[in-house]
Amino acid sequence: MSSLEIQTQPVQGIERCVVVHLNGTLDQPTLEAFLSSLKSALGEGSTRCILDMQQVGYANSTALGALVTQADAFREAGGEFVLLNPQPKVNLVIEMLGLNAMFPIFSSMEEARAHFAAPSSRPAALGRGSEAAAGAAPAATASFPLRAECIGCGMLLEFSQPSRFRCPHCGSVYVVDDAGRVTGSRPRGGHPIELSLPCQPQALRALQSFIGALPAWPGYSDEERAGLEQAIGEICDAIHQKAYEGNGQATFHLLVVCRDDELAIRIADHGKPLDASAFPRAAAYMSEFEHRPHPARGNFLKMAKRPG
Repeated sequence: MSSLEIQTQPVQGIERCVVVHLNGTLDQPTLEAFLSSLKSALGEGSTRCILDMQQVGYANSTALGALVTQADAFREAGGEFVLLNPQPKVNLVIEMLGLNAMFPIFSSMEEARAHFAAPSSRPAALGRGSEAAAGAAPAATASFPLRAECIGCGMLLEFSQPSRFRCPHCGSVYVVDDAGRVTGSRPRGGHPIELSLPCQPQALRALQSFIGALPAWPGYSDEERAGLEQAIGEICDAIHQKAYEGNGQATFHLLVVCRDDELAIRIADHGKPLDASAFPRAAAYMSEFEHRPHPARGNFLKMAKRPG
């Protein structure tokens, strides 16, 4: 049965700041008590919150998604909500959901304290009326992380590096270049599908067929479907045989969003770190493909397939 210990303490030397220590499991059975503790902190006048996740062994996507609403509440009160040292397994889910673009994440209490103690920088405003002009003129030299308001929902986002990001609150998509230019486009719909699968042959083959059947683009051909299934099959085999060394009891996690013009996929495992050469077919077939190894704790794959 799920359990979660919650302890809230003021942070000495930082005005109106609390640290909330969690120990246990953050999921549906424990979510109400967790949210109640955050509401109590706000009600008592704390507008800055450091959520200590070091002792959270498991957190599901529903509970992590609820953090977005809590961050909204703290920001509306004039403060901020940050995460502290999530475990690797939890951090993978955070990355898969795109929440790392929503919350500052720190590896130590000293870093979190320094963040709140530093003078706040004014966030760059993204124009909510114009998608193409979403990024204001950047500084001559970009200084990451950058902060900007989401053009879709108005929430404050943080961009840690040049890359593509998606707002976890509304799904708006952003491209951040090396110069710090932020270009945003509004969400295109689609609902996330979250799966955790064992590395067993029948489950892996079923996954290939499932992913191959998702796109419904006009003119989507049998050849394209076969190519997508083959790319996913290569990834499954590499994770099973190389990352997990044939262990059929190991699991990996997927987040899939199927839109009218894109199939976005995130895959994470906890096995042996690999390099990009383990996925040549997927890298060549996908419209976008990114592999990022997590030293001593697995691999994170971020990809998208679009028509044509």
